[in-house]
Amino acid sequence: MAKIPELRSQYIWLVCLILYLIPIIHPIGAPFQISDITKKIYNYIENLPEGSIIVMGGSGVFAFDFEPGAAMIACIKQMARNKLRLVAFPLGVESLQFHKFCVDAAKVLEKDGGPWKYGIDFVQLPYVPGYDAALISFLNDVHGTVKVDAYGTPIEELPLMQDLHDYRDIALWICPHWSFPLIVRFVTGEKGIPSVMFAHSYSYSVFAPYMMIYPDKVWMTNGFLGGAQYEKLVGIKGLGHAAVDSYAIISAAYIIFVVLGNLTMLTRARRGEEEEVAA
Repeated sequence: MAKIPELRSQYIWLVCLILYLIPIIHPIGAPFQISDITKKIYNYIENLPEGSIIVMGGSGVFAFDFEPGAAMIACIKQMARNKLRLVAFPLGVESLQFHKFCVDAAKVLEKDGGPWKYGIDFVQLPYVPGYDAALISFLNDVHGTVKVDAYGTPIEELPLMQDLHDYRDIALWICPHWSFPLIVRFVTGEKGIPSVMFAHSYSYSVFAPYMMIYPDKVWMTNGFLGGAQYEKLVGIKGLGHAAVDSYAIISAAYIIFVVLGNLTMLTRARRGEEEEVAA
């Protein structure tokens, strides 16, 4: 009987590490279905008139914000491709860095070879303290709430901000943060602006009822899978694909290791029986 090599744990974990890193370096594109909700978000943005203003804003950024970042980056690419405009409005001190990460990763600004000109197509506003009070003030009077952008430039000097005065100028609000209840309450509930949450997988289960309360006004994607779905619609392979590919490959590897482990156990048991008979 052929001898099956012993499965040492350190070898197993080394193989898993290599399999995990492969799709991170080069996403493969494991097959998956695209949810109807993700399609609705994509189609809504795809059908917005050229020049429409979208706001990306909220608060609550943590170490695992790569999850909503996957869909947010793909969505920013879609916006730039369709000549839409984006204003980032952080309601938390940590949100500004996350907004910058998403825009830089999307490579849509002129400095990165993209079509967007800062101040004309995209503006990064500074953190404004006050949370719900800051949001309410922004919706009612943008220029009365914010005087300069994140780099200290007066917003009166930025062409994009000349077209954004209050909530009536906002076509869509995107929240890639945990503060979605705040956005739904004031942005959608009170002002009637559609809102999207590129959600962590946990927050999706918590905040999903908002989609039933405000049908065709509130939409959410679900974690890395939702990000991969959005990437597929946009036509790119990014963080979402890397995560889904890793899950798929590692899951298959676990099954293989379980089968090999059981074969090893059965081989040893049979060998033991043969030795007893020979004795």
